[in-house]
Amino acid sequence: WLKPFWLKELFDRKLQRLLQRRRARAVDDRPLLMAGSDTFCIGLGLCLLNCFLSSVGFTLQRKAQLLSERESAPEDRWTCQLLWGAGVALYIGASAPDVLAYALVPQVVCTTVACFRLVVVTALAHAFLQERVQRREVVGMACCSMGTSLCLLYGPRSLDAGPLPSGDLYHPLLWAYLFVGACLLAATLTVEHTACLTRVRGAALPLATGLAFALEKLLNTELGFLEAPRSLGGVAEAPAWCCLAALMCALGLVDFYLNIRAAARMPMQVFLPVSFALATSLQFFQAMFIFGEFASMGPSRAALSIAGAVVALAGALLIQPPKFGVVGAAVADIGAELADSERKLSFMATCRDDNT
Repeated sequence: WLKPFWLKELFDRKLQRLLQRRRARAVDDRPLLMAGSDTFCIGLGLCLLNCFLSSVGFTLQRKAQLLSERESAPEDRWTCQLLWGAGVALYIGASAPDVLAYALVPQVVCTTVACFRLVVVTALAHAFLQERVQRREVVGMACCSMGTSLCLLYGPRSLDAGPLPSGDLYHPLLWAYLFVGACLLAATLTVEHTACLTRVRGAALPLATGLAFALEKLLNTELGFLEAPRSLGGVAEAPAWCCLAALMCALGLVDFYLNIRAAARMPMQVFLPVSFALATSLQFFQAMFIFGEFASMGPSRAALSIAGAVVALAGALLIQPPKFGVVGAAVADIGAELADSERKLSFMATCRDDNT
């Protein structure tokens, strides 16, 4: 009370600023699940829903395949077909929450939850398919669970940036990165479909599949920053959003085609780990350098989040690939039919040449 009035007022202002900075720093250092972000909670819920639906769908398909391989009565065939149809429906339906989740939460969070999906599939296979888990799978499941927990607790938060006007992109590096990725994808596809390059064709197919999937998720995440058209009549008013959505759908079809081709030409033990590791690594790279998801984080939180993502990827790769990464027996059947058709055409061409 002895201080002058102006000095007391200046002291109060400095004290208020110091308290505000400490509160902001305390809020920024809190774990991610305590941040109170509605957008993040919705996006994380969609990620977990996709994880559950796809895991149950794959397990049902695998169960139907195992039942069909046994000699059973005709009534059991209807059960196999019912399980197969339900599994395919769940597996396809899981793509909708996956697309929405990538548009709501950071890409590193979605990628880490995708690694955790392998843990869920392995647990379901152990419980319902009698595919016993070995020591290697247990270590991989533990590492993947620990890494996912670290990334969810200390990973990047949802970006609160508002939608941009039509014709603009929130991340300017996206077009350059997409151009380089498209050139690499075209080169790998050319190598894969060139008959004379038989020595490198085996490596080109999983590389092209992982690159196509990573580019697809790159566009999916960028769509969350753009203003979507409110109706079909407003498509012309949002050219950037429509262009990215069309490219994303095209890359999804390319990824599906490459999976079918791999099911007919490569063993799953080789194709799945390479394509999964490349796709996940590229998504981590995109999250760090394209979207800058770790730029506003403290050093400790960034280190814990990156360590969690790396541990989750390592744990996912420790799990045996034949039990989790198959794109479905339907894809394998389609690939087998394509391979049989190619062999028949080759045999017919040989017979024609002999007759000539």
